[in-house]
Amino acid sequence: MIESCVEINIDKIIENIQNIRKINPKSMYCAVLKANGYGLGAYKIAEYIEDYVDYFAVARVTEALALREANIKKPILILGAVYYKDVQKCIDNNIDIPIIDLDYAKLINENINGKVNAHLLLDTGMGRIGFRDFEEDKIRELNNLENINIISAFTHFSTADEADTHYTEMQHEKFNKMVKDINDSFNLEFVHLGNSAGAIKHHITRDMMRVGIATYGLYPSDLLKEEKDVELKQCFSFRTRVIYLKEVEAGTSISYGRTFISDKPMKIATLSIGYADGYMRSFSNIGEVSINGHLCKVLGRVCMDQMMVDVTGVDVSVDDEVIVYPDIYKEAAKVDTIPYELMTSINLRVPRIYKKSGKIISIDNYLGEINED
Repeated sequence: MIESCVEINIDKIIENIQNIRKINPKSMYCAVLKANGYGLGAYKIAEYIEDYVDYFAVARVTEALALREANIKKPILILGAVYYKDVQKCIDNNIDIPIIDLDYAKLINENINGKVNAHLLLDTGMGRIGFRDFEEDKIRELNNLENINIISAFTHFSTADEADTHYTEMQHEKFNKMVKDINDSFNLEFVHLGNSAGAIKHHITRDMMRVGIATYGLYPSDLLKEEKDVELKQCFSFRTRVIYLKEVEAGTSISYGRTFISDKPMKIATLSIGYADGYMRSFSNIGEVSINGHLCKVLGRVCMDQMMVDVTGVDVSVDDEVIVYPDIYKEAAKVDTIPYELMTSINLRVPRIYKKSGKIISIDNYLGEINED
């Protein structure tokens, strides 16, 4: 029996892609698969959605190489800086890289055999990496580097999911100006800047949308969830099971540190999940799970492999299924974070179960501990 798992519905991912593409059917779709597909399993998801997208994006060379090893054929772009000694691997595996700095580009140019396809990363206000608008002369110098083939330019929005649109508009305008200013120096095949929020809220799609969280059916912020400009369906659920039940009297302490002591008789369930599975310790005494349609509060500190919840008055039995995040937006807010972090924190020891057309099509257990009935 698998005690805990993440269940992923491939049909919902495909439906999300199709709904987002309606914003601009002419725009290419880049599905972002970094951080193991936001915790859901990059390789399997890529395999099942490859026919529905034009590009994939990841954050690291290792992530891109893993997709190639999984026989993924579509173009792949690495979004983060690539160590110059790893660029040859990108050339050999037809993987695109970002160019973020002139000196960085020169170092790459001197240490590779053959040409690498590259995307100019323009920092229009994210403040992370990339060329800024006063560095256009440096951008033009890239033309002197014979081994770097600039095929695209892109940027990243920092506040596209917020109500105030002024900063996003400024970033968009700055990007347009920078691209126009350098256009005579490069024959750009396409440009891209619309992340999930940029595409959904602002309808900034250009030649390609670069969609991460929305691909998996989550809105980038509560604001976009309320606006629902595009219908998204959450494609996954994090589940565990009840492994033990007990009745306790008033004055009973629960878990490490005795941070919870019952003030009345209670029924308590122990669940087969803890912070080593990715359920954060910060949910201690404030998190809620769903058991048989009832919200049940976490009692005491979350342990490494188990935790306890209040099931007083709930019809529950050992082995009953538990929905770990009944409302992932609400639970994330309780611990001052975002759904992205909850998703990507799910540990690799938690099996991923993939379903399509209502049937299980694959089970990935990274620790190889599957016990089939």
